Amino acid sequence: MNSLYICNTSSDCISKVNLQNFREESKITLAPINFGKIGPHGICRYNERLLVANSYGNSLSIIDIKENREIESFFIGAHCNDAVVYNDYAFIICGELNSVIVFDLKKNKLVEEIPCGNLPHSIALNKEKKLLIISNMENDTVTLIDCENRENFKNIKVGSYPTKAIFSNDGQHIIVCESNLGSDFKGGISILSAKTYKLLYRIAAGNSPVDMFLEGEYCYVSNFGDGTISIIDICYYEETKKINLGGMPRGIIKIGDYIYVGDNYNNLLIKTHIESESKKSIPIGGEPTGMILV
Repeated sequence: MNSLYICNTSSDCISKVNLQNFREESKITLAPINFGKIGPHGICRYNERLLVANSYGNSLSIIDIKENREIESFFIGAHCNDAVVYNDYAFIICGELNSVIVFDLKKNKLVEEIPCGNLPHSIALNKEKKLLIISNMENDTVTLIDCENRENFKNIKVGSYPTKAIFSNDGQHIIVCESNLGSDFKGGISILSAKTYKLLYRIAAGNSPVDMFLEGEYCYVSNFGDGTISIIDICYYEETKKINLGGMPRGIIKIGDYIYVGDNYNNLLIKTHIESESKKSIPIGGEPTGMILV
């Protein structure tokens, strides 16, 4: 049975959750390079390892999945928020540098810094098109970067405070979570053409949507400001269901018939059945954010 690994930003650890019996199996404690907080925020897989982007420690942690422990960490740059891997290179976004840092995972060294927008918050990869997409919260843009020709990048204007951007499964569209943080207006999901970069549709979600998970034609959105989950049909461009969880939902992933959500307010992992909306929760670390199924 696969496990769910969750970044606990305020408690400097990664929770490993057994999904079969829905319990926290272990905590992987991260060690700071210097004294101070680490703040694990984003997580991705690299072979039999996990890479963790640490916002407060400005570092990248390497976790061995089999040994269930941190084996190395490297200084990257100010406020690492998220990371992805392409061809043995980690691409790590640094929120205070407004840049993507390229890290050679074979040689364990920094090789390049690529500019993006202001306050990058998430990064995603389209392997087929060899494209990276970064959401930039502060100047309301997403940045596209060619993985092979890294000088080839483009900034696209989107809605307010985008917290995440991903490609659709067929690569024809870009889907952006526009949080509208600090506003009285609801946030939502925007769908852009991946060819023309023009806005096609904007679908309302809840108050301050911050994360999303795409599977098939449905996008599952965590609404941080009102304690709900929006289920959005991206083919018919409408919200089909809203599930009330309470708390402050942050990281989100769908596995089978269930949605798993990290509650930043109560420091819980919530498991919700999509149809019946029945809920279970377990305590994990503080401020659960990024998560990955391994």
